[in-house]
Amino acid sequence: MKVQDRVSEIRGVIYSYCNDIIDQSASSTFEIARSEKRPDYGTISVEIRCSDGSLLKFFEKINSGIIEIYSYEYIRLDTGFFYHYQNEGVENGIKKPLHHLHVGIKKDANEKLFELLPDELIEHGGPHYKVSEISFNEFIAMIIVNFFDGHRNSDNMLKNLGF
Repeated sequence: MKVQDRVSEIRGVIYSYCNDIIDQSASSTFEIARSEKRPDYGTISVEIRCSDGSLLKFFEKINSGIIEIYSYEYIRLDTGFFYHYQNEGVENGIKKPLHHLHVGIKKDANEKLFELLPDELIEHGGPHYKVSEISFNEFIAMIIVNFFDGHRNSDNMLKNLGF
């Protein structure tokens, strides 16, 4: 896979399949760094605001045409709640599995929430839950099912994502 092909695929998912949940008035950032000599090496970083004010952050490192490292994060800015699927490319056994999930609240979240949660659930201080590998489409589908299920086009979005 070439980096530019992956960028086109991601843009298609976001702006064709999931356009209904994207905040059209907010600017989105796509940062792409690719090798001049090798079109199948590079990184893609995306930050998009959703229509409900939440934030989607996405990063992939492509090496020899394969997604070597990924980071898919969804943040509810009103509460600071987030979940973050990650493969950092290095397996650290039980403490930090190759494919893992972080769940918690951001450090700048509502202070009342801090009183209710253990320190381990603030930012990335907590456990790295082992999960199976996840695709970008699966990640987006989980956001739709869990946070946009009542949306008039949620069934169509899920169908377009392959679910």
